[in-house]
Amino acid sequence: MDLNYNLLNIITLFGAIQGLILCIFLYKKRITNKLALHFFLLFLFSLAFYNLIYALLDMQVFQYYRPLHMFPFPYKWLIGTGFYFYIKNQFPSKDGIIFHKKEWYLFAPAIVYALLRTYWFGIAINENSYRITKVLVDSDFFRIHEFFYQFFTIFLLIASLRIIKTNEEKLANIQKSKPVIQWLKRLTIVFLAIMIIDVFLYSTDLLLHDCKESFVFSYPTFILNTALIYWIGYMGFTKPKLFFNAFHSIEPNTIIAKQSLIAQKINRALDKELYTNPNITLALFASEIDSSPKELSKYINEIHQKNFSEFLNFHRIEKVKQLLASPEANKFTLVTLAEDAGFSSKSSFNSSFKKVVGMTPSAYKKLHA
Repeated sequence: MDLNYNLLNIITLFGAIQGLILCIFLYKKRITNKLALHFFLLFLFSLAFYNLIYALLDMQVFQYYRPLHMFPFPYKWLIGTGFYFYIKNQFPSKDGIIFHKKEWYLFAPAIVYALLRTYWFGIAINENSYRITKVLVDSDFFRIHEFFYQFFTIFLLIASLRIIKTNEEKLANIQKSKPVIQWLKRLTIVFLAIMIIDVFLYSTDLLLHDCKESFVFSYPTFILNTALIYWIGYMGFTKPKLFFNAFHSIEPNTIIAKQSLIAQKINRALDKELYTNPNITLALFASEIDSSPKELSKYINEIHQKNFSEFLNFHRIEKVKQLLASPEANKFTLVTLAEDAGFSSKSSFNSSFKKVVGMTPSAYKKLHA
């Protein structure tokens, strides 16, 4: 078999293989967000298939069975659509509806193009030739089609960024969702940048070659796609949990309502100065506010980015600062004020105060005398 091998189309081919392997790897993972997984696999498989087709085309593999170059799979139109719905299904929907009727039109280009390619594939099989391809190339169909595909994908990526930004604000208090959201944002921005570069490269290619495509400027596109696939592959194999948000099924309003309720309970306990009890524990505090230790600890960690001990000491220090500002502060020692605030030892008070305030208690007292 006489094929046209070179380093660039081999890299492109291996990028496609890497993408297909990752699809299999992720499909076998136990991921709760199945819908997001399926759309991600649609995106990644289509992107890998894109590389595969062009790598084989450049290697001239299709000369041994010509109709294969017209295989009726609308991979280009499914890349952006799969990615958009992958992002959308990472986050909760207000009305619980994953798809809206107005969004089904995003699959229309893929469906129409699949029907067209099926028709052309049938002609190519019947004739076992490239004739139908030549007719379409000469009619400028593929050139117009390429621009439509590129701008359609860019449109969907911008829409994906808007979804991420909106939900980033809604889920700002959910600490565990932040790494996932940051990864989704970074992935979307990188993919968007690649698509913008693709438009520039394709336009330049047409301008320099009398409105005819060449693989000279196509190679950078496929190398960028390959780099994206390898990057996704590296993250997929090493950090698969970043790919799928565990909070997709939680309503933002439910989260906010739940957090608001526990915040009110904690504030009431703080108004009672429950923290001034030096023997207070997580279990006792949780019992006081009619909550569980696990729920209370999780809330303090996610909202205040502190553990329970740090949370108590913070409010004890605020109490000490309040006492130091009172007219009778000079009548008492710092140790006495610390004990009144709930500290059980001088060393614990001094280290906690310096950590929170940035100076020793005595320095603070002198500064605010």
